[in-house]
Amino acid sequence: MTRVARLILASALLPLFAVTAGGQEFDPFQTNSLFALAKAGKYAAIEDRLNQGDSPNSIGENGATALIVVSQTGRCDIAMLLLKRQARTDIKDREGNTALMYAAQRGNLPCLEALIAARADVNAINRQGENALMLAARSGKVDAIKVLIEAKADVTATDFSGATALSHAEGARQRQAAEALRAAGARK
Repeated sequence: MTRVARLILASALLPLFAVTAGGQEFDPFQTNSLFALAKAGKYAAIEDRLNQGDSPNSIGENGATALIVVSQTGRCDIAMLLLKRQARTDIKDREGNTALMYAAQRGNLPCLEALIAARADVNAINRQGENALMLAARSGKVDAIKVLIEAKADVTATDFSGATALSHAEGARQRQAAEALRAAGARK
C-alpha cells in the first residue's frame, strides 16, 4: 500500500477510532497537528490551529498534551497561549505527570509561575506518588523549590515508598535543595 493510500485510509478511519476520555480528544494515529506543533515549538502555527478550533487539551504521544510538551521544552510563550485558550492544568501523561511537574523538574520558572497562576495543583502526584516538589528537589532546582513552597506545596508529603522531598534531594546529593527544604520545615 502506498504512503498516499495509507494516509487516505487513516484519515477516513480517524473519526471511527477517535476516542474521548474525560473530555480530552485522543488521536490514535498521532496526527494531532497541535501536539506536533508544540513539540516543534511553532507558536504562530499553534495559534492558527487554536483559532481554527483545535482543542488545547488534545492528547498526543504518551498521553501528553501540548501544555505538557511545552512545559518540558521551556516554551513558556506557548504555555501562556494555551492557558489563555483554557488548556487544563490537571491533565496527566501516562506517567501521571502534569505540566507543572515537568516545569518544576526542569526548573522552568516562567512556566512554573504561569501554571501556578492558572491554579495548577502544586500537590498533585504521579504514578509513583511523587509531587512537583519532590521532582524539583531530586533535580536540584532550588528556585523552583522556593516557588512551590511559596505556592503552598506540602513539604511533609511522602511518595508511595515513604520518601519526602528532602529524602529525594539528599538521595540525589542535591545539598542546596536539601537546605532550602529544611529552611521551609521539611523533615525526612
